[in-house]
Amino acid sequence: MLIATLASGRNTRLFHKILHEREFKRYKKESVGVALSRLHKKGYVENSSSGWSATRKGRKYLKRTRLLSYIASPFEKNPPDNTIIAFDIPEKNRIIRSWLRNQIKIFGYKMLQQSLWIGPGPLPSSFLKRLENLNIRKNIKTFKITKKSS
Repeated sequence: MLIATLASGRNTRLFHKILHEREFKRYKKESVGVALSRLHKKGYVENSSSGWSATRKGRKYLKRTRLLSYIASPFEKNPPDNTIIAFDIPEKNRIIRSWLRNQIKIFGYKMLQQSLWIGPGPLPSSFLKRLENLNIRKNIKTFKITKKSS
């Protein structure tokens, strides 16, 4: 939250105004100072003569964190299962794979096998765009289930 606030502020005065107004109101000034110190040690923020600001590493971290936030389910309760998702995300991307599993659970999908899930569809465009931004769209296949009439 601190990095997002720092990235949104254009100058020190604006940052302090935001700091005193928003969610930070409930935190002690010392707690915010300790958090800034920790972020500084990790290289996410820097303190200069003009005040605190997010570093390139901090903005990159924020972007990644935003990409791994969850999307609310657009589906009604107990929708019909008409889509199958199959995915193959490499072990080196285990955080993204875990995010994907949690996200499709939010959508109401049920696991058939480790990387094979069934649930409602069609998948929201915001979700498909997120897959593109995470560079994993190519690792995911979706199949629409249709009932064949006799």
